[in-house]
Amino acid sequence: MSTAEQSNLAAAKTPAIAARVVTNIEQLEHDYRLADGYLSDWLIRMITLSLKAAAPEPFVVENTAWSAYVSHPDWKPTKRIGRGDAWLEIVEFARDEQDHTWLAAAVGAAGTELNLELCFRDGLSGYFGKLESDQGLASKLRKKGFKIDAANKRVYLPIVIKPDLLAKALPSDDNFDEAMAPVREATELGIAANPEIDALLKLVRG
Repeated sequence: MSTAEQSNLAAAKTPAIAARVVTNIEQLEHDYRLADGYLSDWLIRMITLSLKAAAPEPFVVENTAWSAYVSHPDWKPTKRIGRGDAWLEIVEFARDEQDHTWLAAAVGAAGTELNLELCFRDGLSGYFGKLESDQGLASKLRKKGFKIDAANKRVYLPIVIKPDLLAKALPSDDNFDEAMAPVREATELGIAANPEIDALLKLVRG
């Protein structure tokens, strides 16, 4: 049994918690479906629009089935289809083994967080070792706002959306600018680090 499963089992055996869940089960079921479905879908749509607003040409913003990412022509080799060699992607990073909604990640709730992560294609998975061997480049990325997570081999920009602003924005397509400011700020930081990303790509490509 995993740590998360052990924790859940302990909580389920706590009388006060069990009573609260049972008493509120109808509302919990309804709200979770909204959070995991429509509201999280809305959030990703608004994040995508915010990425596009902050990414000038020649940067491009693309959608996946579950997220969005920022790319640049120099990061895409001409002989390979797909996202390219590197990109900046909206990702959810959980510090536990639970499934979380995009809404929870956006506001940093329940052990999860939202990031704009520097990603590389599988064939270039050794990029982190190259970065660790060039501490000057790592330092420059940190100065641009990037966090470098050695334990999980991740390079990312944290995004934390204020819950009260997000609550006010939902579910309007016309009232999200203030809430999405952290997304635009992270995008601008990522774009400003284009020289450092290019330098890392040069190291990785050899």
